[in-house]
Amino acid sequence: MIKLIDAVRSVLEATVSSGTTRVENIHNLVVDYAKGYIDGDKEGVDKDSIYQLVRDITSELGGFADDVLDVSEDVRDTVKRK
Repeated sequence: MIKLIDAVRSVLEATVSSGTTRVENIHNLVVDYAKGYIDGDKEGVDKDSIYQLVRDITSELGGFADDVLDVSEDVRDTVKRK
C-alpha cells in the first residue's frame, strides 16, 4: 500500500511541476505576442505570428502530455520492480 501511495505522490508532484512550467511557458508566449500588439510593433503582429503562437502553445501542451506519460511509465516500472 505504501508503494502505491508513494507512486501516486510521485506522479502528482511531477505532473504539477511539469504543468507549472508549461503554463509559465504559455504565459510568456502570449505576453511576448501581446507586447508586440500593444507596443504597435506591426512587424510582430500578423497572421503568421498568430499561427506561430498557436503552434507554440500546442507544442507546450503536447510536451506536457509527453511529460505525464513519461512519469506514469517511470512510476509503473518502479512499482513493478518493488
